Amino acid sequence: MSKMKKGISRRHFLGGAAAAAAGVGLGTQAKLIGGPVVSEAPKAKIKEYRTLGRTGFKASDIGLGAGFVTDEALLEAILDSGINYIDAAENYENGQVERTLGKVMKNRDRKSVFISSKLGLQKKDTKESLKERALKCLERIQSDYVDCMMIHMPATVELMKHEGFHAAIQELKTEGKVRFCGISQHGSQWNDVPETMEKVCLAAVEDGRIDVMLFVYNFLQRDMGEKILRACKANNVGTTLMKTNPVGKYYMMKGLAEQIKEEGKEVPAYFDDLLARLKARANASDVFRKKYNIANDTELRDAAIKFVLNHPNVNSACLTITNFDELEAFVGLSGKKFDLKAQQALAAYTSVYGDLYCRHACGQCESSCPNGVPVNTIMRYYHYFSVQGREKSAMMKYAALDNSADACVNCTGHCEKACPYGVPIHGELTIAHQALSLKA
Repeated sequence: MSKMKKGISRRHFLGGAAAAAAGVGLGTQAKLIGGPVVSEAPKAKIKEYRTLGRTGFKASDIGLGAGFVTDEALLEAILDSGINYIDAAENYENGQVERTLGKVMKNRDRKSVFISSKLGLQKKDTKESLKERALKCLERIQSDYVDCMMIHMPATVELMKHEGFHAAIQELKTEGKVRFCGISQHGSQWNDVPETMEKVCLAAVEDGRIDVMLFVYNFLQRDMGEKILRACKANNVGTTLMKTNPVGKYYMMKGLAEQIKEEGKEVPAYFDDLLARLKARANASDVFRKKYNIANDTELRDAAIKFVLNHPNVNSACLTITNFDELEAFVGLSGKKFDLKAQQALAAYTSVYGDLYCRHACGQCESSCPNGVPVNTIMRYYHYFSVQGREKSAMMKYAALDNSADACVNCTGHCEKACPYGVPIHGELTIAHQALSLKA
Protein backbone atom coordinates (compact mmCIF):
# COMPACT_ATOMS: atom_id res chain seq x y z
CA MET A 1 0.00 0.00 0.00
CA SER A 2 1.63 3.23 -1.06
CA LYS A 3 1.42 6.49 0.78
CA MET A 4 -0.95 9.13 -0.54
CA LYS A 5 0.49 11.74 -2.81
CA LYS A 6 1.17 15.04 -1.03
CA GLY A 7 1.72 17.24 -4.05
CA ILE A 8 -1.71 18.84 -4.22
CA SER A 9 -1.23 22.46 -5.16
CA ARG A 10 -2.63 25.01 -2.74
CA ARG A 11 -3.99 27.14 -5.55
CA HIS A 12 -5.74 24.20 -7.21
CA PHE A 13 -7.32 23.02 -3.95
CA LEU A 14 -8.49 26.41 -2.73
CA GLY A 15 -9.86 27.33 -6.13
CA GLY A 16 -11.77 24.08 -6.35
CA ALA A 17 -13.05 24.37 -2.80
CA ALA A 18 -14.30 27.90 -3.42
CA ALA A 19 -16.12 26.78 -6.54
CA ALA A 20 -17.69 23.89 -4.65
CA ALA A 21 -18.82 26.19 -1.86
CA ALA A 22 -20.38 28.60 -4.32
CA GLY A 23 -22.15 25.75 -6.05
CA VAL A 24 -23.99 24.74 -2.89
CA GLY A 25 -24.69 28.27 -1.72
CA LEU A 26 -22.32 28.38 1.25
CA GLY A 27 -21.69 31.79 2.74
CA THR A 28 -18.33 33.43 2.14
CA GLN A 29 -16.63 36.10 4.17
CA ALA A 30 -17.02 39.60 2.83
CA LYS A 31 -13.52 40.45 3.94
CA LEU A 32 -10.57 38.13 4.44
CA ILE A 33 -8.34 38.85 7.36
CA GLY A 34 -5.81 41.48 6.36
CA GLY A 35 -7.86 42.74 3.40
CA PRO A 36 -9.33 46.22 2.91
CA VAL A 37 -12.30 47.24 5.00
CA VAL A 38 -14.68 50.18 4.87
CA SER A 39 -15.58 51.69 8.22
CA GLU A 40 -19.20 52.32 9.03
CA ALA A 41 -21.32 52.86 12.12
CA PRO A 42 -22.98 49.65 13.29
CA LYS A 43 -26.74 49.51 12.80
CA ALA A 44 -27.41 46.54 15.06
CA LYS A 45 -27.12 47.01 18.81
CA ILE A 46 -26.75 44.60 21.70
CA LYS A 47 -30.15 43.89 23.21
CA GLU A 48 -29.26 41.76 26.22
CA TYR A 49 -26.72 41.91 29.05
CA ARG A 50 -26.13 39.14 31.59
CA THR A 51 -24.39 39.08 34.96
CA LEU A 52 -20.95 37.50 34.58
CA GLY A 53 -20.98 35.29 37.66
CA ARG A 54 -19.38 36.60 40.82
CA THR A 55 -17.74 39.48 38.94
CA GLY A 56 -21.11 41.26 38.98
CA PHE A 57 -20.35 42.79 35.56
CA LYS A 58 -23.26 43.03 33.11
CA ALA A 59 -21.72 41.46 30.01
CA SER A 60 -23.16 41.61 26.51
CA ASP A 61 -24.64 38.27 25.47
CA ILE A 62 -22.51 38.54 22.30
CA GLY A 63 -18.88 38.99 23.28
CA LEU A 64 -15.76 39.39 21.16
CA GLY A 65 -13.13 36.72 20.73
CA ALA A 66 -10.51 39.28 19.74
CA GLY A 67 -7.83 36.91 18.49
CA PHE A 68 -7.43 38.62 15.12
CA VAL A 69 -8.87 42.11 15.59
CA THR A 70 -6.10 44.60 14.86
CA ASP A 71 -8.23 47.00 12.79
CA GLU A 72 -9.00 50.03 14.97
CA ALA A 73 -12.05 51.04 12.93
CA LEU A 74 -13.55 47.58 13.28
CA LEU A 75 -12.92 47.50 17.02
CA GLU A 76 -14.46 50.97 17.38
CA ALA A 77 -17.58 49.71 15.61
CA ILE A 78 -17.66 46.58 17.77
CA LEU A 79 -17.67 48.68 20.94
CA ASP A 80 -20.20 51.13 19.46
CA SER A 81 -22.55 48.21 18.90
CA GLY A 82 -22.69 47.61 22.65
CA ILE A 83 -20.36 44.63 22.87
CA ASN A 84 -18.56 45.10 26.18
CA TYR A 85 -16.85 41.74 26.82
CA ILE A 86 -13.48 41.45 25.06
CA ASP A 87 -11.38 38.28 25.16
CA ALA A 88 -7.70 38.91 24.35
CA ALA A 89 -4.36 37.21 25.10
CA GLU A 90 -0.69 38.12 25.30
CA ASN A 91 0.15 36.14 22.16
CA TYR A 92 -2.73 37.20 19.90
CA GLU A 93 -1.08 38.60 16.79
CA ASN A 94 2.17 38.96 18.76
CA GLY A 95 0.56 41.40 21.18
CA GLN A 96 -0.95 43.59 18.47
CA VAL A 97 -4.53 42.79 19.56
CA GLU A 98 -3.80 44.20 23.01
CA ARG A 99 -2.10 47.24 21.48
CA THR A 100 -5.16 47.90 19.31
CA LEU A 101 -7.35 47.64 22.39
CA GLY A 102 -5.14 50.17 24.11
CA LYS A 103 -5.42 52.67 21.28
CA VAL A 104 -9.19 52.37 20.99
CA MET A 105 -9.90 52.39 24.73
CA LYS A 106 -7.93 55.60 25.33
CA ASN A 107 -10.99 57.71 24.56
CA ARG A 108 -13.56 55.46 26.21
CA ASP A 109 -14.78 54.77 29.70
CA ARG A 110 -12.52 51.94 30.83
CA LYS A 111 -15.04 50.69 33.39
CA SER A 112 -17.67 50.15 30.69
CA VAL A 113 -15.72 47.29 29.09
CA PHE A 114 -14.66 43.96 30.61
CA ILE A 115 -11.27 42.97 29.20
CA SER A 116 -9.83 39.50 29.71
CA SER A 117 -6.31 38.58 28.73
CA LYS A 118 -4.49 35.28 28.96
CA LEU A 119 -1.04 33.91 29.77
CA GLY A 120 0.29 30.62 28.46
CA LEU A 121 1.92 28.54 31.19
CA GLN A 122 4.69 26.02 31.53
CA LYS A 123 5.63 24.19 34.72
CA LYS A 124 8.96 26.03 34.87
CA ASP A 125 7.34 29.51 34.92
CA THR A 126 7.82 31.47 38.13
CA LYS A 127 5.67 33.94 40.01
CA GLU A 128 8.07 36.73 39.07
CA SER A 129 8.14 35.93 35.34
CA LEU A 130 4.37 35.56 35.16
CA LYS A 131 3.76 38.80 37.01
CA GLU A 132 6.11 40.59 34.64
CA ARG A 133 4.25 39.18 31.62
CA ALA A 134 0.89 40.19 33.10
CA LEU A 135 2.15 43.75 33.57
CA LYS A 136 3.26 43.74 29.92
CA CYS A 137 -0.34 42.97 28.98
CA LEU A 138 -1.50 46.02 30.93
CA GLU A 139 1.18 48.11 29.24
CA ARG A 140 0.00 47.06 25.77
CA ILE A 141 -3.65 47.65 26.71
CA GLN A 142 -2.65 51.02 28.19
CA SER A 143 -4.70 50.34 31.30
CA ASP A 144 -4.01 50.41 35.02
CA TYR A 145 -5.75 47.05 35.35
CA VAL A 146 -7.17 44.10 33.46
CA ASP A 147 -10.56 42.78 34.51
CA CYS A 148 -9.60 39.11 34.25
CA MET A 149 -6.29 37.36 33.72
CA MET A 150 -6.71 33.80 32.50
CA ILE A 151 -4.51 30.75 32.21
CA HIS A 152 -4.44 30.11 28.47
CA MET A 153 -5.50 26.53 27.73
CA PRO A 154 -4.08 24.62 30.72
CA ALA A 155 -3.80 21.06 29.44
CA THR A 156 -3.92 19.48 32.89
CA VAL A 157 -5.40 20.05 36.31
CA GLU A 158 -1.86 20.38 37.63
CA LEU A 159 -1.16 23.30 35.30
CA MET A 160 -4.48 24.93 36.21
CA LYS A 161 -3.32 24.89 39.83
CA HIS A 162 0.09 26.40 38.94
CA GLU A 163 1.11 28.03 42.21
CA GLY A 164 3.40 30.57 40.58
CA PHE A 165 0.50 31.87 38.50
CA HIS A 166 -1.92 32.06 41.40
CA ALA A 167 0.66 33.73 43.62
CA ALA A 168 1.30 36.33 40.91
CA ILE A 169 -2.43 36.93 40.46
CA GLN A 170 -2.93 37.37 44.20
CA GLU A 171 -0.23 40.02 44.31
CA LEU A 172 -1.68 41.76 41.26
CA LYS A 173 -5.14 41.71 42.83
CA THR A 174 -3.75 43.27 46.00
CA GLU A 175 -2.11 45.98 43.87
CA GLY A 176 -5.37 46.62 41.99
CA LYS A 177 -3.91 45.55 38.66
CA VAL A 178 -6.04 42.41 38.16
CA ARG A 179 -9.63 42.08 39.35
CA PHE A 180 -10.46 38.44 38.62
CA CYS A 181 -8.84 35.14 37.66
CA GLY A 182 -9.92 32.71 34.94
CA ILE A 183 -9.04 29.90 32.54
CA SER A 184 -9.72 29.12 28.91
CA GLN A 185 -10.08 25.50 27.80
CA HIS A 186 -9.87 23.99 24.29
CA GLY A 187 -9.59 20.44 25.59
CA SER A 188 -6.64 18.06 25.53
CA GLN A 189 -3.48 19.10 23.67
CA TRP A 190 -1.57 15.88 24.11
CA ASN A 191 0.71 15.30 27.05
CA ASP A 192 1.81 12.28 29.04
CA VAL A 193 -1.73 11.84 30.38
CA PRO A 194 -4.23 13.69 28.16
CA GLU A 195 -6.97 15.32 30.24
CA THR A 196 -10.36 16.39 28.95
CA MET A 197 -11.91 19.85 29.05
CA GLU A 198 -14.49 18.52 31.49
CA LYS A 199 -11.88 17.27 33.94
CA VAL A 200 -9.86 20.52 33.93
CA CYS A 201 -12.86 22.85 34.08
CA LEU A 202 -14.68 20.98 36.85
CA ALA A 203 -11.46 20.89 38.86
CA ALA A 204 -11.11 24.64 38.31
CA VAL A 205 -14.61 25.27 39.66
CA GLU A 206 -13.88 23.13 42.72
CA ASP A 207 -10.53 24.88 43.25
CA GLY A 208 -12.38 28.09 44.03
CA ARG A 209 -9.81 30.55 42.67
CA ILE A 210 -11.32 30.72 39.18
CA ASP A 211 -13.90 33.49 38.68
CA VAL A 212 -14.48 33.30 34.90
CA MET A 213 -14.24 30.44 32.45
CA LEU A 214 -14.00 30.31 28.64
CA PHE A 215 -14.74 26.91 27.13
CA VAL A 216 -16.36 25.02 24.26
CA TYR A 217 -20.11 24.47 24.06
CA ASN A 218 -22.34 24.06 21.02
CA PHE A 219 -25.34 22.09 19.79
CA LEU A 220 -23.17 19.10 18.85
CA GLN A 221 -20.76 19.26 21.78
CA ARG A 222 -23.09 19.39 24.76
CA ASP A 223 -22.09 16.62 27.17
CA MET A 224 -19.04 18.20 28.76
CA GLY A 225 -20.35 21.73 28.44
CA GLU A 226 -23.61 20.98 30.25
CA LYS A 227 -21.74 19.63 33.26
CA ILE A 228 -19.43 22.63 33.31
CA LEU A 229 -22.30 25.11 32.96
CA ARG A 230 -24.17 23.52 35.88
CA ALA A 231 -21.07 23.57 38.07
CA CYS A 232 -20.33 27.19 37.20
CA LYS A 233 -23.90 28.23 37.95
CA ALA A 234 -23.82 26.47 41.32
CA ASN A 235 -20.55 28.22 42.25
CA ASN A 236 -21.30 31.61 40.66
CA VAL A 237 -18.45 31.34 38.13
CA GLY A 238 -18.82 33.48 35.01
CA THR A 239 -19.27 31.53 31.76
CA THR A 240 -18.10 32.60 28.32
CA LEU A 241 -18.15 30.32 25.30
CA MET A 242 -16.11 29.65 22.18
CA LYS A 243 -16.47 27.30 19.20
CA THR A 244 -20.22 27.93 19.32
CA ASN A 245 -20.57 27.18 15.60
CA PRO A 246 -19.67 23.55 14.82
CA VAL A 247 -21.11 23.69 11.30
CA GLY A 248 -18.37 22.28 9.08
CA LYS A 249 -17.96 22.77 5.36
CA TYR A 250 -18.27 19.11 4.53
CA TYR A 251 -18.61 19.91 0.84
CA MET A 252 -15.07 21.27 1.07
CA MET A 253 -13.95 18.10 2.86
CA LYS A 254 -15.69 16.01 0.20
CA GLY A 255 -13.96 17.96 -2.59
CA LEU A 256 -10.53 17.48 -1.06
CA ALA A 257 -11.22 13.80 -0.40
CA GLU A 258 -12.17 13.28 -4.05
CA GLN A 259 -9.05 15.12 -5.17
CA ILE A 260 -6.84 12.99 -2.93
CA LYS A 261 -8.47 9.89 -4.42
CA GLU A 262 -7.89 11.15 -7.96
CA GLU A 263 -4.28 12.21 -7.48
CA GLY A 264 -3.15 9.45 -5.13
CA LYS A 265 -2.00 6.19 -6.67
CA GLU A 266 -3.56 4.23 -3.85
CA VAL A 267 -5.46 5.11 -0.70
CA PRO A 268 -6.21 3.08 2.43
CA ALA A 269 -9.58 1.33 2.74
CA TYR A 270 -10.68 3.65 5.55
CA PHE A 271 -10.43 6.59 3.15
CA ASP A 272 -12.82 4.98 0.67
CA ASP A 273 -15.29 4.52 3.53
CA LEU A 274 -15.06 8.19 4.53
CA LEU A 275 -15.53 9.36 0.95
CA ALA A 276 -18.64 7.20 0.61
CA ARG A 277 -20.05 8.67 3.82
CA LEU A 278 -19.32 12.22 2.67
CA LYS A 279 -21.11 11.64 -0.63
CA ALA A 280 -24.14 10.19 1.14
CA ARG A 281 -24.26 13.14 3.55
CA ALA A 282 -24.03 15.62 0.67
CA ASN A 283 -27.16 14.12 -0.87
CA ALA A 284 -29.01 14.10 2.45
CA SER A 285 -27.94 17.70 3.04
CA ASP A 286 -29.59 18.82 -0.18
CA VAL A 287 -32.83 17.25 1.02
CA PHE A 288 -32.96 18.94 4.45
CA ARG A 289 -31.86 22.30 3.05
CA LYS A 290 -34.79 22.29 0.66
CA LYS A 291 -37.23 20.98 3.27
CA TYR A 292 -36.40 23.71 5.79
CA ASN A 293 -35.63 26.42 3.23
CA ILE A 294 -32.02 26.83 4.34
CA ALA A 295 -30.22 28.94 1.77
CA ASN A 296 -26.67 28.67 3.12
CA ASP A 297 -24.46 27.86 6.06
CA THR A 298 -24.92 31.37 7.43
CA GLU A 299 -28.43 30.45 8.52
CA LEU A 300 -27.11 27.34 10.25
CA ARG A 301 -24.40 29.42 11.93
CA ASP A 302 -27.01 31.86 13.24
CA ALA A 303 -29.17 29.00 14.50
CA ALA A 304 -26.14 27.58 16.31
CA ILE A 305 -25.51 30.90 18.05
CA LYS A 306 -29.17 31.20 19.04
CA PHE A 307 -28.89 27.74 20.56
CA VAL A 308 -26.10 28.69 22.97
CA LEU A 309 -27.68 32.05 23.82
CA ASN A 310 -30.86 30.20 24.75
CA HIS A 311 -29.06 28.47 27.64
CA PRO A 312 -29.88 30.20 30.96
CA ASN A 313 -26.42 29.49 32.38
CA VAL A 314 -24.48 31.07 29.50
CA ASN A 315 -23.29 34.60 30.22
CA SER A 316 -21.61 35.52 26.91
CA ALA A 317 -20.75 33.85 23.61
CA CYS A 318 -17.33 35.05 22.43
CA LEU A 319 -17.49 35.20 18.65
CA THR A 320 -14.71 35.80 16.15
CA ILE A 321 -15.60 38.97 14.25
CA THR A 322 -13.37 39.75 11.28
CA ASN A 323 -15.42 42.28 9.30
CA PHE A 324 -18.36 44.68 9.46
CA ASP A 325 -20.82 42.27 7.85
CA GLU A 326 -20.13 39.68 10.55
CA LEU A 327 -20.49 42.37 13.21
CA GLU A 328 -23.98 43.30 11.95
CA ALA A 329 -25.00 39.65 11.64
CA PHE A 330 -23.78 38.59 15.08
CA VAL A 331 -24.99 41.62 17.04
CA GLY A 332 -28.34 41.20 15.28
CA LEU A 333 -28.68 37.87 17.13
CA SER A 334 -28.44 39.51 20.55
CA GLY A 335 -31.53 38.77 22.61
CA LYS A 336 -33.01 36.56 19.88
CA LYS A 337 -34.92 33.42 20.80
CA PHE A 338 -34.09 29.92 19.64
CA ASP A 339 -37.11 29.80 17.34
CA LEU A 340 -38.78 26.77 15.77
CA LYS A 341 -37.05 27.16 12.39
CA ALA A 342 -33.64 27.29 14.08
CA GLN A 343 -34.49 24.22 16.16
CA GLN A 344 -35.61 22.27 13.08
CA ALA A 345 -32.54 23.30 11.10
CA LEU A 346 -30.11 22.15 13.80
CA ALA A 347 -32.00 18.91 14.38
CA ALA A 348 -31.83 18.15 10.66
CA TYR A 349 -28.15 19.08 10.50
CA THR A 350 -27.41 16.84 13.48
CA SER A 351 -29.16 13.88 11.88
CA VAL A 352 -27.12 14.29 8.69
CA TYR A 353 -23.72 15.45 9.87
CA GLY A 354 -23.63 14.71 13.61
CA ASP A 355 -21.45 11.61 13.26
CA LEU A 356 -18.93 13.45 11.07
CA TYR A 357 -18.18 16.21 13.57
CA CYS A 358 -15.03 15.72 15.64
CA ARG A 359 -16.17 17.32 18.89
CA HIS A 360 -14.10 20.35 19.83
CA ALA A 361 -12.35 19.89 23.18
CA CYS A 362 -13.26 16.19 23.38
CA GLY A 363 -9.91 14.42 23.01
CA GLN A 364 -11.26 11.15 24.42
CA CYS A 365 -9.53 9.15 21.67
CA GLU A 366 -6.05 10.60 22.16
CA SER A 367 -4.83 8.23 24.85
CA SER A 368 -5.34 5.33 22.41
CA CYS A 369 -2.96 6.79 19.80
CA PRO A 370 0.44 5.03 19.80
CA ASN A 371 1.99 7.92 17.84
CA GLY A 372 0.98 10.76 20.17
CA VAL A 373 -1.05 12.54 17.47
CA PRO A 374 -2.85 15.55 19.05
CA VAL A 375 -6.22 14.81 17.43
CA ASN A 376 -8.17 17.56 19.19
CA THR A 377 -5.62 20.24 18.32
CA ILE A 378 -5.29 19.20 14.66
CA MET A 379 -9.04 19.16 14.11
CA ARG A 380 -9.30 22.57 15.80
CA TYR A 381 -6.75 23.94 13.34
CA TYR A 382 -8.68 22.38 10.46
CA HIS A 383 -11.81 24.15 11.73
CA TYR A 384 -9.91 27.44 11.63
CA PHE A 385 -8.84 26.62 8.07
CA SER A 386 -12.11 25.42 6.59
CA VAL A 387 -14.81 27.25 8.56
CA GLN A 388 -13.27 30.45 9.92
CA GLY A 389 -11.19 31.32 6.86
CA ARG A 390 -7.99 31.56 8.92
CA GLU A 391 -5.95 29.52 6.46
CA LYS A 392 -2.50 31.02 6.93
CA SER A 393 -2.74 31.01 10.71
CA ALA A 394 -4.03 27.42 10.79
CA MET A 395 -1.20 26.20 8.55
CA MET A 396 1.44 27.97 10.63
CA LYS A 397 0.06 26.48 13.84
CA TYR A 398 -0.02 23.03 12.29
CA ALA A 399 3.55 23.33 11.04
CA ALA A 400 4.66 24.09 14.61
CA LEU A 401 3.27 20.83 16.03
CA ASP A 402 5.75 18.18 17.12
CA ASN A 403 3.52 15.37 15.85
CA SER A 404 1.38 15.70 12.73
CA ALA A 405 -1.36 13.55 11.20
CA ASP A 406 1.15 12.30 8.64
CA ALA A 407 1.49 9.27 10.90
CA CYS A 408 -2.20 8.46 10.41
CA VAL A 409 -1.98 7.35 6.78
CA ASN A 410 -0.60 3.88 7.47
CA CYS A 411 -2.11 3.47 10.93
CA THR A 412 -4.85 0.97 11.74
CA GLY A 413 -7.09 3.66 13.25
CA HIS A 414 -6.82 3.35 17.03
CA CYS A 415 -8.47 6.77 17.43
CA GLU A 416 -11.51 5.85 15.37
CA LYS A 417 -12.05 2.66 17.36
CA ALA A 418 -11.95 4.69 20.57
CA CYS A 419 -14.29 7.51 19.43
CA PRO A 420 -17.49 7.43 21.51
CA TYR A 421 -19.38 9.32 18.79
CA GLY A 422 -18.56 7.10 15.82
CA VAL A 423 -16.71 9.87 13.95
CA PRO A 424 -14.59 8.59 11.01
CA ILE A 425 -11.72 10.55 12.51
CA HIS A 426 -9.01 8.43 10.91
CA GLY A 427 -9.93 9.67 7.44
CA GLU A 428 -10.71 13.19 8.62
CA LEU A 429 -7.23 13.51 10.12
CA THR A 430 -5.80 12.52 6.75
CA ILE A 431 -7.82 15.22 5.01
CA ALA A 432 -6.83 17.77 7.67
CA HIS A 433 -3.17 16.89 7.14
CA GLN A 434 -3.47 17.38 3.38
CA ALA A 435 -5.16 20.76 3.78
CA LEU A 436 -2.93 22.13 6.54
CA SER A 437 0.36 21.01 5.03
CA LEU A 438 -0.23 22.34 1.51
CA LYS A 439 2.65 24.29 0.02
CA ALA A 440 2.23 27.55 -1.87
